[in-house]
Amino acid sequence: MKSSGGCAAMRSPEGLAESSATGTIATAVEASRRSLIGKSPTPWLDARMLASHVTGLDASAIIVYGDHRLAPRRRDELQSLTARRAVGEPIAYLIGFKEFCGMRIAVDRRVLIPRPETEELVQRVIDDWRGRHLQILDLGTGSGAIACALADMLPDSAITATDVSEPALEVARANVDGLALGERITLLHSDLFAALGDSTFDAIVANLPYVAQDDPELDPAVARYEPRIALDAGVDGLAVYRRMFSEAPAHLNAGGRIYCECGPATAPGVARLAAEAFPKEQTIVLADMSARDRIVIVA
Repeated sequence: MKSSGGCAAMRSPEGLAESSATGTIATAVEASRRSLIGKSPTPWLDARMLASHVTGLDASAIIVYGDHRLAPRRRDELQSLTARRAVGEPIAYLIGFKEFCGMRIAVDRRVLIPRPETEELVQRVIDDWRGRHLQILDLGTGSGAIACALADMLPDSAITATDVSEPALEVARANVDGLALGERITLLHSDLFAALGDSTFDAIVANLPYVAQDDPELDPAVARYEPRIALDAGVDGLAVYRRMFSEAPAHLNAGGRIYCECGPATAPGVARLAAEAFPKEQTIVLADMSARDRIVIVA
């Protein structure tokens, strides 16, 4: 049946109303952007992401509904989140997730925020093992991002993911369950290999703490907001990897590989530890997209 007014009017999302006056989504986003100039490297992107979180609208809808009024409670929430972002709180913690390898990974202050360089680590594992059935160990799983990405991209694999932090494992469990990967990923509370008995694996992926005490290159926002247990690695940044490599040979299958993420300052030390633990294997150091050494592989 035809409408007497021609085309049917577009229904506004809940809590929004058409308006040509102030108090619109567009003006709220612009106010957020202005507040973040000089305080965030990406003020426009941050403002849109916070607005999307507050309104439930995606990026394109934020534009389409830009002239709609934003309810006062939502405007207040956007202002509060903007103020927190302005003092350095990571955007991922404010909106509750981080995109990683095409997945939306839930994060909060119990876990590190997944980094782009970690996606490069995951991609290397996928390239090496695609189409093969294997047992994978994800040491220091944190949010479970690595385990979830590998389970998604290597469907014939079985993954054991461990972490010493029980709060981190709670986040990982929420991600594993939310992505329906529980049949493929086993989560264990374990300090490195402690809870694994004599289990062995084809691939061991380790994104362990590698920040040295008083590291001058550590981003102040990371130091302030992200969990210290996932960062601190002793005086030289190698304490956790030193323990890992002392135990790893007993848990790697013949022909297996170990993949480690590290920082540019600790890459030489991690490579040395790898070579000492596996003197008959090849140790490879790879740079990330920024040409900084980030990945050490035992192959």
